[in-house]
Amino acid sequence: MVASSAGSAQTKLPDVVVTAERVETTLRKTSTSAVVVGEDDIQLQGLTQLSDLTGRVAGVVVPNGFSNQPQAVAIRGVGASQPAMSQAVGIYLDDVPLVRGYGTALWDLPDLARIEVLRGPQGTLHGQNSTAGAVKLISLDPSMESQAWGSILVGNRESVALRGYATGQLGDGPLAGSIAFSRRHNGGYGYNVPKDERINQLDTLQARAKLAWKDASGSSVVLAIDGLRDRSDTNTQNYPLNHPSTTPRHSFTTVPNGDFERDAGGVSLTGNWQVGQGMTLRSITAWRGFVDDPVVVDIGGLETQRFGLRQRVTQRAWSQEFQLRGHAGIGTWTLGAIAQQDEFDFRRYTVLFPLAAPAPSYTEAWSKLKTTDLGAYGQLRVPLGERSALTAGLRAWRTSQDGSNEFWRTDASGNRLANVYEAPDLDTSDDGLVPRVVIEAQPQPDWLTYASLAQGAKFGGFNRAAESERSATFPTQPERVTTLELGSKSRHASGSVGINAALFYNRYRDLLASVSNAVIDGVLVPEPVLMNAGRAHTWGLDVELAAQLGRSTQLELSVEVLRSKVDEFTATGTSQVVAGNELPNAPTASAGLTLRQERPFIGDAIYEWSATVRHIRPYFTDLANTPALATPKQTLVDAGVALRDASRQWTATLTVQNLFGKDLPLLRTRIPPLGVDSVYWNAPRVVTLSIRRDL
Repeated sequence: MVASSAGSAQTKLPDVVVTAERVETTLRKTSTSAVVVGEDDIQLQGLTQLSDLTGRVAGVVVPNGFSNQPQAVAIRGVGASQPAMSQAVGIYLDDVPLVRGYGTALWDLPDLARIEVLRGPQGTLHGQNSTAGAVKLISLDPSMESQAWGSILVGNRESVALRGYATGQLGDGPLAGSIAFSRRHNGGYGYNVPKDERINQLDTLQARAKLAWKDASGSSVVLAIDGLRDRSDTNTQNYPLNHPSTTPRHSFTTVPNGDFERDAGGVSLTGNWQVGQGMTLRSITAWRGFVDDPVVVDIGGLETQRFGLRQRVTQRAWSQEFQLRGHAGIGTWTLGAIAQQDEFDFRRYTVLFPLAAPAPSYTEAWSKLKTTDLGAYGQLRVPLGERSALTAGLRAWRTSQDGSNEFWRTDASGNRLANVYEAPDLDTSDDGLVPRVVIEAQPQPDWLTYASLAQGAKFGGFNRAAESERSATFPTQPERVTTLELGSKSRHASGSVGINAALFYNRYRDLLASVSNAVIDGVLVPEPVLMNAGRAHTWGLDVELAAQLGRSTQLELSVEVLRSKVDEFTATGTSQVVAGNELPNAPTASAGLTLRQERPFIGDAIYEWSATVRHIRPYFTDLANTPALATPKQTLVDAGVALRDASRQWTATLTVQNLFGKDLPLLRTRIPPLGVDSVYWNAPRVVTLSIRRDL
């Protein structure tokens, strides 16, 4: 997607910036399949969380739709798994890797410049845990030019938000600063019938501050600090389908509300220095962490609680990366090294009340895992002539994990009664190489073709909160993928039409997949368990079309056709037979269409409107391809209109998400022995009006 330029005098498509090569390049001249969601789209369409990418960017699926839920992203049918484990789709904030799927969903800050979605293995330059692709969140750096604005938002379902951004020079020297904040709340998307109260509420506060120093030579240092305070509730999966009075977003639970408290944030220091003729040294130092305490969840939504949990989750992660780029006589090269470590502490108390049992049972699970990633990489791009080039890259990686798992039977107050197992000395490690080779040719100035062969690897490690000792002590193996991609990027009609297409084939070995209701050593595990599921493949076609329809109108279309198959299933200890099935979260087709226009209004005022149609074919959510758990077809329409006065100091924006108010049952949880059959419903129609004042 491209930023709006409809009010300019040009009819050519503007160039879009992407950092797939770890530096800013033009998307149409970059040999990878990627989509960029620009700042205008983020603001006008009210995009605030990762799940908003579903359908807007073809091939992207984010099963969990509420921001305080753990997120797992799938691209081209692979990636969604246990959020507590390493992810197949890497998520990055200003090139800082965000480990696991906790605390990564909500990005409501007004300094978010763009979101980049990179398809296919990105392991050579972005790290081994990106076998399916990467999502990069890019924020604005401080500017020497002063700018400030604030906005207030109100809407249905008691929606209210305050947002603001300010940047400018600090003092008389080369120092600039910026600050962005967002405070958002709503009255809840759901309703608890016996309590007569709204549930599924959003209640968040986010802020980010930056300091930037830049000298005349181009060297720069940027310090960024961000924080999140989330007090939303967790009433997202307790909407039952097996209740006599089933209604969308209605719960019947009588247990205490889904209390939730998250405090998260991070600090990063990024430096760029000119260290020689044509050479740049980059350093990225970062620390991030979060605490979820408490997290209280009822899954089932019935008067008698069948499945409930209370947990405390913490993470502390740091990373240090050095990167050296330069120009040699034969081409452009990149060398880098990164060290990253995260400590993950997960403690869960669970209540299970099987239909055949006379009373509920109570358990406690505790996992403490420390994961260390080391990587060294290099890439060289060599011209083969005036219109062709060869790019070759290689990354060496080693990941180790140690820690402990334990499981207890408890009473209703959480007091330990009997130890099921203790596994205090967990230790595993893996290493490998992930290469990438790209041959590109430019038959015409506005036409780029390329062929790439890349490999990726995702670390496995230990399952957390496993109920059986066998599952808790046997580490999963790394998932490995080999991807062939043939691509074309071209401009037509004097630069007013752009067409990007990529044909891809992915071969997965030791596929890591989330298996729901697995039977491991005779024990039913009601939560998903990550395990190696053998071999699989996907193939398909991605197409992006952008058109500048005159000076004031833009059209963007993103389409993916996808096929997937599990070729061999070798997971131990499960009764499911899945060979020949489709992969989870792999819709056979998905598409997003956006139309945007900017026009003069009364006097020198202008208005801008956009409308987006998102369509996703039905897809399975488990390896067994259980029809009852499949996600239905989704066709949703979002729209927005903004009016700016002649002074450009006031802007009113009306946004409607889910314009036609469709109710879609997503992320179904079905556990027959417990009598649980509940879903997460998509967000209802949400209408908001914001007033912005630029100073």
